[in-house]
Amino acid sequence: MLRLLTRFIGLLLLAGGFIALIVDGTRSIAGGRLLVTTLNKGASEFFPALYQGLQNGVSEKSAFLWDPVFTTLLLLPISVAFGGLGALLIVLSHKQETTPRYWRR
Repeated sequence: MLRLLTRFIGLLLLAGGFIALIVDGTRSIAGGRLLVTTLNKGASEFFPALYQGLQNGVSEKSAFLWDPVFTTLLLLPISVAFGGLGALLIVLSHKQETTPRYWRR
């Protein structure tokens, strides 16, 4: 059951990353230059109160943690972050083989 849920969430994230890639591509073609939506911009536009609360909470605990770690992670494009996390969840949800195949002996 947990494997099914993990795979479903991974598939949703992978689809969200693909949609974000299409949206960024469309905006880039219309604008005539490369336009990429980062996690920082997306989070601050769609969830401003949650983003501000996260920033204040993490900065309150450790200023070192927010500046280099979260700032560099939030510079990733949404398509790369969602697609990578979705692909990782799908790969981790696969069942391990108990018996080796004949070509792996």
